[in-house]
Order: sequence, then structure tokens, then C-alpha cells
Amino acid sequence: MRPLLICAVVAAASAAPPPPAACGDPHLPKLLWSEPRLMTNEDWSCGPAGCAARPVPPFHFLKAEQGGSTPKMDVRDSKGRIWSVKFGGEVIPECFGSRFLTALGYFAESTYCVSDFKVQGVTGLPVIVSHQQRPDGSFARARFEIRGDKTMQFLPHCNWAWKDNPFLGSHELGGLKIVMMLLSNWDTKDAHYGDDSNNGVFLSNTSGHPELLYSTFDWGASLGAWGGMMHRDQSDCVSFAADTPKFLEDPAGSELDWGYSGKDTKDITEGVDRDDIRWLLPYLERITPAQLETGFIGSGATPRQARCWTSSLEERIRQLQIAAH
Repeated sequence: MRPLLICAVVAAASAAPPPPAACGDPHLPKLLWSEPRLMTNEDWSCGPAGCAARPVPPFHFLKAEQGGSTPKMDVRDSKGRIWSVKFGGEVIPECFGSRFLTALGYFAESTYCVSDFKVQGVTGLPVIVSHQQRPDGSFARARFEIRGDKTMQFLPHCNWAWKDNPFLGSHELGGLKIVMMLLSNWDTKDAHYGDDSNNGVFLSNTSGHPELLYSTFDWGASLGAWGGMMHRDQSDCVSFAADTPKFLEDPAGSELDWGYSGKDTKDITEGVDRDDIRWLLPYLERITPAQLETGFIGSGATPRQARCWTSSLEERIRQLQIAAH
């Protein structure tokens, strides 16, 4: 499932994507992480692309998207840009995920959360999408993802696996696994799931030369309860808070005992050590509670939800600090 609100996500799919062979080009640098810049309040509020890049109404309906587990449709905004609009429980976690990842140096598509909007010319919506529409034709909230971004092109069929990638044994990979657990992202589908993988590769030219950016791009299954199929959920700060005390079962113990459980738990929990925690902590510690709350509210959360999620994230980071010492 494609994503790393209206929440709006800036999509990485290109109108004319490079051939799949590009992801195996030995001459192109491969990056999982880069030194992050300090995030501003605008970054946390609007997303890493800034407020100026937000989708601009009026929106015109193009088509309903088929497939996937959440309702979506494509629209065109007043600037002629095409957006994939997603509704439902994935809005807040997808939008917040892009902000959190960017703050830590990982690659994420920019997202926006837009509320109380209308789409002109809507016809033939599937029931799952039409249920999101109010009697007056408006929609309460959704995530937008831009299509055709030529600066960060999604490479189809270029999926990577947690246990088979160019970054095995690196702090960068260990740190990303910690982020997965911090946000309770249980949807860990990788290359073993084929094109349903949430681990993909983007071709970027933002640095002035082509680079391959490795990313985990679907964070919609985050910010809820981890666990087995009958237990896990998404975008539920009460369940997220309930799992927090067992984020690390014994932070000061001799072994790291992660409470996290996902679709392929060991892919995430194995191979993460205290040195990975120590590497990630300086970037986590410079994020303030006020910034987290701003990020959650900018992603569509209520102030009460924002405080709930922020408090739990702060506690999870505190457990990491204990484990690091």
C-alpha cells in the first residue's frame, strides 16, 4: 500500500517513472538516512514541504482509486496539481509519520491534513468512499498525496526487505526499526510481499545528482495498538498509551526486551542494540513536546489526542534513555 491527511501527502509516483532496473544501478548512491535539519514550527504544522505547497481548493474530482484497504480518490486542485486523497483512520498517522521521520533524518513524502472541504464533480464513488461524504457534499478530513512529483520519483517493483538491503548492521537501519516501534507501526510488509510492500525506493535529484532513497512509506497502521490481527489497530491514542509501559519490558536489564508485535515482529526487533539507541537519541531528544503536539494537531488530531500521543511518545523515549545508560 502506497503512502512515509485532508491530510495531504506529496506522492512520489512519477508520470513517467524510470525503468525498474534503476533501483539496481551500482553507480547510483543508495541512502537510507541523511543528517536532518532542525524542524521549524511550520514543518511540524504543515509538513516538511511547508505551508506554501499545500493543496489549494477548489478541488475537482478525477476518479475513485481502486484497491487498498482504505477509501481514496484522485482530485485536481486550483494549481492543476493532481492529488491522491485518502480518508479514514490512516489520515493522522500518515501525516504525523512524515513529520517525525523527517525530523530524524529519514526520507518521507510530505503530507498535509485538510479539513472541511468539498470536491466538485464527484460521481460514481464506491460505497466505502461515499460514506465519507456529508449530506452537504463536504468531507470532514482527508490525507492528500501529490502525483507526478519529478524531484522524488517512486520506482515501481523496487522493493527491499528488512533482512536483505544495503544497510544491514548500520545504525541507520537499527534506528529506523526503533522508529517503527516508537510509532507502533505494525504493518511491516517488505519485499517478501511483492508490490504490496511498504518498503520502496525513490529516485531523487534534489541534491543535484541522482540518488536512490530507501524508504518505509506507509505509516497508516501506526499510533494504535500493536499485536496480533485481533488486537492491533491504528490511530487510537488510548490503545497506544496502553502499550507504552511495555515498550521496553525492562529498560535497565541486560537484554533489550521489546514489547512490540507486528506482522513480522522479528524483522523489526532483531538486530537492534543499545548502540543503535545511543545513535538515534540525540535526534529524538531535540524534538520538544510542543513540537510533537503541533505535529499531531497539524495531522488532524484534536488537542486532547495530541496530548495523549505526545505523553506516550515522551515516555517511550524516556525508556530508550534508560536503556542507553
